[in-house]
Amino acid sequence: MNHTSRFQVGALVAGLAAALAALPATAQDSGDGEQLGNPDWNREIVLGGGSATGNSRILASALGRIITENVEGLRGSGAVSSGFDAESAIRTYQGEFQGGVGTPLIIANAVEGVDPFPEEGIDLAFWFYHNEVPLNVLARSDTGMTTIADLAGATVAMAPEGTSNYLLSEIVFEANGVSIDDIRVRTMDTSEAINQLQNGNIDAMSYVRDYSGAILELTSARDVTLLQPSEEAIAAISDEIPWSGPVEWPFGDRYPNLEVPEPGVVFISPEFMFLDASLPDDVVYAMTRAVWENIGIVNESSSVFSEVALEDALRRVPIEPHPGALRYYREMGVEGVEDYAGSQSE
Repeated sequence: MNHTSRFQVGALVAGLAAALAALPATAQDSGDGEQLGNPDWNREIVLGGGSATGNSRILASALGRIITENVEGLRGSGAVSSGFDAESAIRTYQGEFQGGVGTPLIIANAVEGVDPFPEEGIDLAFWFYHNEVPLNVLARSDTGMTTIADLAGATVAMAPEGTSNYLLSEIVFEANGVSIDDIRVRTMDTSEAINQLQNGNIDAMSYVRDYSGAILELTSARDVTLLQPSEEAIAAISDEIPWSGPVEWPFGDRYPNLEVPEPGVVFISPEFMFLDASLPDDVVYAMTRAVWENIGIVNESSSVFSEVALEDALRRVPIEPHPGALRYYREMGVEGVEDYAGSQSE
């Protein structure tokens, strides 16, 4: 794709400025005063977040601001998506959104056309990784459970069937020899599950959740154990969903009263930005460059995103990246871009 630059010049070279202004606007460089984008694009870029008060909405809004302020011809915004990534994927399919915050299992199902998504699948592309959240399989210590395999016969709180929370828990349980049919599932949101575990009304809970003051309070009020996978399960899960880790339990110093048996690991759910794969390559290139050249806005938007960095952009990739984004990552030598040598942006 050919791009011609339009430079800002002073009044003394107005003739040259007029000549350059007549050329197509650039989607190239913004570091030396040039304007990314093209006024003829005239596009809305709506990115689905999550609930109105959640971190994902904060991220989507920060990205919308960066796009609006730095890419000519684009107007970016973050939108509430109470059904999180499943809703964002559907609304991208319907043309209302141009992408959103995603998790691997849900977005992979959307691409592959797994029910409840359209049978033909939704044409989505990976944009960039931004953080990961651990799956917390927590049990009352007085049950004697220390491993995930011990869950058989237990009463376990889980998120609704079909959610990323539920799907990841199901995979992890089954790799440890426990099917959903082997436990008594109680469906509830995370806050209620924490309360029910603290009150002794359930044996365990399994949810993807970042550091939480509510869990800290739980571990202070009752002895709680972080259940561990077997070595065989670790190998099986790593083969089935390699983006899930495992990783060392990241909150050892933040939950000092939580019992964490060996090997002290958890599986994780990465969160990433996805886009409508049909967005033109030059548009996505300009968006990508604008985001990473202004990533401080994202870093300052929430402590959750304080460490979002370009070098991690292609970490834990679950679906094909957008060629327009890959073009920028290739220019910047981002680790992992060599894995997509055949995905060139024209």
